[in-house]
Amino acid sequence: MNEKDFDLDFDFEKEYGFDIPNEEPEQTEDDEFDLSALLGSDFGDVLPSEYETDFDYGPETVDYEQDDDIDLLVAAPSVEEAPVEEDFPEEDFEDELPEGTAANDEPPEEIPVEPVREPVRDVKPVRRERRKPVSPMRRFKNETLPLIITGITALLIVIFVIGSISRLITNIKYNNDAALKASEAAENEAQRQDKEAQDLLRDAALLASGYDYDQAIAKLEAFTGNKANYPEIETRLSEYKQQKSLLVAHNDPGAIPNLSFHVLIADPSRAWNNQELGGKYNRNFVTTDEFEKILNQLYINGYVLVDFDSFIAETVTGETITYSSKPLYLPDGKKPFMMTETMVNYFNYMIDGNGDGTPDKEGAGFASKLVLQNGEIKAQMVNSTGETVVGNYDLVPILENFIEEHPDFSYQGSRAILAVTGHEGVFGYRTNKSVIDTKGQAYYDAEVAGAKEVASALREAGYEFASYTYKNENYGKLAASDIQKDIGKWTAEVLPIIGSCDTLVFAQTSDISATGDYTSSKYSVLEQAGFRYFISNASSPSCKVAANYVRQLRVMVTGTQMAHAATTYSKYFDAQNVLNSTRGNVPQ
Repeated sequence: MNEKDFDLDFDFEKEYGFDIPNEEPEQTEDDEFDLSALLGSDFGDVLPSEYETDFDYGPETVDYEQDDDIDLLVAAPSVEEAPVEEDFPEEDFEDELPEGTAANDEPPEEIPVEPVREPVRDVKPVRRERRKPVSPMRRFKNETLPLIITGITALLIVIFVIGSISRLITNIKYNNDAALKASEAAENEAQRQDKEAQDLLRDAALLASGYDYDQAIAKLEAFTGNKANYPEIETRLSEYKQQKSLLVAHNDPGAIPNLSFHVLIADPSRAWNNQELGGKYNRNFVTTDEFEKILNQLYINGYVLVDFDSFIAETVTGETITYSSKPLYLPDGKKPFMMTETMVNYFNYMIDGNGDGTPDKEGAGFASKLVLQNGEIKAQMVNSTGETVVGNYDLVPILENFIEEHPDFSYQGSRAILAVTGHEGVFGYRTNKSVIDTKGQAYYDAEVAGAKEVASALREAGYEFASYTYKNENYGKLAASDIQKDIGKWTAEVLPIIGSCDTLVFAQTSDISATGDYTSSKYSVLEQAGFRYFISNASSPSCKVAANYVRQLRVMVTGTQMAHAATTYSKYFDAQNVLNSTRGNVPQ
């Protein structure tokens, strides 16, 4: 019996001690009739709680703390309904039959079971209290404030998440940028090292080709990268060290020849046909094509161009310089030699045919000046048609071209000695001060500027300068006072253009001493002028190294000597194969 079932046989009088009248109470319509009060006073102990749902008292709350004596009305438990028999197959219960009962026996007679009645407890109705109105502050605290807190929390979470993502993105970008920069830096460093390695290898190869193995090795050793990553550097280092160990020392300065040339003839036909000086040119000068052949034969025969610094040591003590020889190291089979060119002035009589002081086609076929073209030293001349041309028309540009093709022809960058006078300027520029009277100061200044530019380029290329006296004078025949005047003018006009100079080449095959012992007043004049190296003339090489000076004998190369004394040059080149066939009969 459930809580909604009603027992018709229930005896109220027996159970509760009063009798319910049979007649219905008279009802009157009254809006103020308090049914709850009536029920509470007269029937509160009788009616079960389910009848309260028929009345609406408005919103009320049960205040359990107000009265501890109020018991909750608990509905009487209903009588358990009889279990419903399920129709199970007989075979499912075969094992559950009482012992000794057959499966086909009739089932025992059912015994009716009386439902169990639960005793009805004394239930008191719950007193409902009207809910107190909620204040705005409490409503705000209960409803609005949690929403605000939740919103703020959510906002903070969003801000935190966004900040975290932003920081993550920033960190990723930073790490990516750092990695990119590191990669770029590594790539740039690798490229820098590659370039450095290539530059060092190139420079070292050039130094080694000139037999300067010490500098070549030092170049490669200075590489800032890891040499293990550049096996070519290691290979070259090994090669240069090996080649250095095989060098042979040359200890005799006197065995080093100095082959000497005047300025070269660029146009032989005009030189040989010059009515006034054709024979002189044929006798004393060498043509450009002959010079090129000489260079080739010198190279084939193992000669290497050197200078004084290659085998002369200078020791400076205060203001005193002491000279001594030092070993010159070359590969086995290589032989040192020096070279000198004199009169590198390009005199007017060689280039000016009509006497107006300007190079012209009536000239004798010589270059008129040294010039710079695209950074290279070239020679300028006026050809037979009157056109001014620039090219390899003299010793310097020819020698430069040859060394460029054969860098091993020059020992540690050595070049020729260029000896100049001063009475008609230097290198083809009219820097003699007498020109001011004829062509003015501006012309003179421009010529000086041009000569200085050429001199600077020559010195940078490795050429050394020497005095050939101011006026091509024979110092052997001059008094000390005359030498002083001549060299004084040279020092005043030429030295400011070419810079320092300590070498003198005696003109006209002269010398101030037949024995080579310089102790006279003439030597004192030259010593005071700053000269320490003296080059005289001879048919065979010789060199004397004194404490305070060096004297060397040069071997002049001329048309006459090649034609009539070819054996003079047999150790250096084959003169007969060198001679220009257009010379004809060379005067003696």
